[in-house]
Amino acid sequence: MIPEDNKQEQNENLKEMNYNPEEDIFNQEEHISLDGDGNPIELGEMEENRLGGDLDVPGSKADDAMEEIGSEDEENNFYSLSDNRDNHEERNEDLLS
Repeated sequence: MIPEDNKQEQNENLKEMNYNPEEDIFNQEEHISLDGDGNPIELGEMEENRLGGDLDVPGSKADDAMEEIGSEDEENNFYSLSDNRDNHEERNEDLLS
């Protein structure tokens, strides 16, 4: 009889496949993190990438001097610039009287 057709023989073969996980050669090695290309990632690279150091954000380098001395509002860089020349004062004509 063909082994593929014999359920008992298939079950015996499956029982023989069980092994102790401690004997698995892949569990005995130290885990190495890989990037998307399959190259090992060093710990220093992982920390830098986690912080977004590899992102290319336009204009992010222009205000580094202000960030270093701590006097910059980094959340509102774009929004704090006004297109009005009257010091952000404008009349809201949408209000009901």
